[in-house]
Amino acid sequence: MTRVPTLFALERSVQAMNDRRAALVDAQEQLSTGKRLRSPSDDPAGVAQAERFRARLARVQIERRMTDFAKDALGQADNLLGASVERIQYAREQLVAAGNATLGPQERAMLAQAIRSAREQLLALANQPDGSGGYVFGGQGGAGLPFSPAGAPAYQASPGERKTGLEAQFTTSLDGRAAFVDASGGRSVFEVLDDVTALLENATASGAELAAGLDSALSGVDTALERLLVQRTRVGEQLRALDARERLVESGELDATGQLSKLVDADYAAAISEFQKHQTALEAAMIAYSQIARLSLFDKL
Repeated sequence: MTRVPTLFALERSVQAMNDRRAALVDAQEQLSTGKRLRSPSDDPAGVAQAERFRARLARVQIERRMTDFAKDALGQADNLLGASVERIQYAREQLVAAGNATLGPQERAMLAQAIRSAREQLLALANQPDGSGGYVFGGQGGAGLPFSPAGAPAYQASPGERKTGLEAQFTTSLDGRAAFVDASGGRSVFEVLDDVTALLENATASGAELAAGLDSALSGVDTALERLLVQRTRVGEQLRALDARERLVESGELDATGQLSKLVDADYAAAISEFQKHQTALEAAMIAYSQIARLSLFDKL
C-alpha cells in the first residue's frame, strides 16, 4: 500500500528548496562581487589570515613611500655632489694655472674671479633645498640654510643625517659638514677658496707668499674633493641598496597579493560551476515539491 505524503515530507521538501536557494544566492554573490569571503562567517580562519595579509600589504605600501622618498632625496644628493665635484675641480684647475710664475697681478686677479665664481656656485649647491621644506645637506635639520651665506660660511644645521625606512634605513638628508668641512682643521672649502682668492687679488703679495698660499689652497681643495667623492660613493651604495630593497619589497608585495587573492577572491570557473549545480538542484527540488504537493488519497483510488 502506497503511503500518502505527510506534512513532514512537505516540510523536508520546503527545507531542501530553501537550502538550494541559499546556496544559489551565495554562488550568485560570489560571481557578482568576485569575492569568496564576504563576511567572517564565511570562513573565520580564512578571514583572520586574510587580515594578516592585508596588514602586511599596508606595511609594504608604507615602506614603498619611504623608499621612494629616500630614492628621490639620494638621487638629488648624487646630482648635487657630482656638480660640487665639478666646481671644485674647476677651481683646482685655476689654482694650478695661478702657480705659473710668469703671470702678472692682472692675470692672477682674473683667475681669482673665476675661483670666486666657482665658490659661489659651490655654496649655492651646498644650500640647495630638497623640495620638501628642508635642505639636501641639512643634516638633522636647522632653522635656516645649512651654510651661512655671509662672511666665512659656517655650518648652521645640526650635524648628522636623517633616515627613513622600516626594516632597512636609508638617508634622506646629508651632513653638509661631512661633505664641505675638513674634520681635522675645521675649515670649510669655502674658507679655503676665500683665502686664496684674497691672496691672488693682492698685487703686493711676494712670490714666496703666493707659492705657500697656493700650496695650502691646493691641499685644502684636494681634501674637500676627496670628502665629496667619499660622500658620493656612500650615496651611490645606498641607491644600489635601495634598488635591491625595492625588488625585495615588490616580490613580497606580489606574494602577499597572490596569497590574499587565493583566500578572498572567487574562482570564477568554480563559482559558475557551483551556480549551475545549485540552480539545477533548486529546479529539481521545486519540481519534486510540486509533485508531492499535488498528491492526495484520490490519486491512489
